[in-house]
Amino acid sequence: MTVDIHCVTHWSKLGMAWRGVPLDAIFAEVETQYDYVMAQSFGGYTTNVPLDELLDGQSWIAIEADGEPLSPEHGGPARLLVPHLYFWKSAKWIAGLRAMPDDGPGFWEQNGYHLHGDPWREERYS
Repeated sequence: MTVDIHCVTHWSKLGMAWRGVPLDAIFAEVETQYDYVMAQSFGGYTTNVPLDELLDGQSWIAIEADGEPLSPEHGGPARLLVPHLYFWKSAKWIAGLRAMPDDGPGFWEQNGYHLHGDPWREERYS
């Protein structure tokens, strides 16, 4: 997929090519009544995302960027990719996804970042 990414620190990268597995494939056999997901990374990092914003072709577990395997510096071997939200929602070194009944803050959200993180609404801070 080719998408634009936007960082909360006011930079964007347009037309970035990625390769990975759509979250639709991962959630295809999952039945849940919960509306939120906490992405968990190796090292303890977490970030929250509404489940409906991970599905319908909106998000992936990425393993390549710009035709190369993801380096550890950029989240390799695999990172969550949620390009329609600020890039802190695209958790590096993804270790798991935990469904939650209610929205709750992850690492940056606990430290003042917005719970949602829509770049078009400039949802940077709470």
